[in-house]
Amino acid sequence: MPALRSAFLASILIALAVPAQLWGQGPEKGDWSVGILLFTDDTGTVFNVGRQWTDRLHIGLEVDLREASVEDEVTDVSLGVDTRVAASDFLAGPVAKWYGRSLGPVVPFIRGRVVAGWGDQVFEQAGVERWREDTFQVAASLGIGAEWFPMRQISFSGYTGIQTSRSVEERVFPDGRSAERTTVNSGTFRSALSISFYFR
Repeated sequence: MPALRSAFLASILIALAVPAQLWGQGPEKGDWSVGILLFTDDTGTVFNVGRQWTDRLHIGLEVDLREASVEDEVTDVSLGVDTRVAASDFLAGPVAKWYGRSLGPVVPFIRGRVVAGWGDQVFEQAGVERWREDTFQVAASLGIGAEWFPMRQISFSGYTGIQTSRSVEERVFPDGRSAERTTVNSGTFRSALSISFYFR
């Protein structure tokens, strides 16, 4: 929360420093953009690249990357043995935004996203691989939000809505045995604050 408050205060200062005639009224047809989520609780990185096809329609590609590794080193055998878990995930897919009428420098929008990708996880114990897990996932979301343009080239936005996802996980053991799990999740969500840079 302190980081979010700091970003909000910085945004207000930027807005006050920019003359009113320079305030943006939203992106224009032909603009390109690069955006990234800020202040997430996740270890991953979510970024997107897109183009404004009309004054209201923005279509782009969103990529979600995650990589993590956890290692436990044990010096006393009575406490257990060394373990290591390494995981990585990759999701990508189209994202579309339909902008409504601007309210000064703030523009409401409807946002839809569909992504698909895969991940893997490896568990090692005492230097020996105990199992490996491969995951395939698809997800879709639909939300509403607002984008604030303190100046035409930069915006801050957030959104909320509903999402659903389906993942299939297959765990394979060294002796050839395997186990498969399918998980379906649906529910509401809210995004982290995102920043976008627009250019021609």
